[in-house]
Amino acid sequence: MFDLAIKGLGKLPVLKKERNPNVAGAIGFLLGGVGLGIYFRSFIDFLVPLGIVVALVAMSSSIAAGLASLGWLGGAVIAGLYGYFRARQSNERRSPDSATTPALIPN
Repeated sequence: MFDLAIKGLGKLPVLKKERNPNVAGAIGFLLGGVGLGIYFRSFIDFLVPLGIVVALVAMSSSIAAGLASLGWLGGAVIAGLYGYFRARQSNERRSPDSATTPALIPN
């Protein structure tokens, strides 16, 4: 399932600038989808982690009211991982030695 999520990131467009995966992971963990949307300057990178957090909170609060905080913690971890792997995958696709690099990369 984790490999499927990483492959799904390959379908997202390449970021306009190269980004540091560690910074993206920290921003994702601390600020969630809002921080990633601002850091990556992409609306889709705002929606994906935010949608996951909302779904986790809704699922955990429907099970028990006291578990809503676990949904936020899980969402923070997932947003951090999303930011890390999104930046890493985009940087790999931007590199000139990558076989899947598009012919023209806008600056």
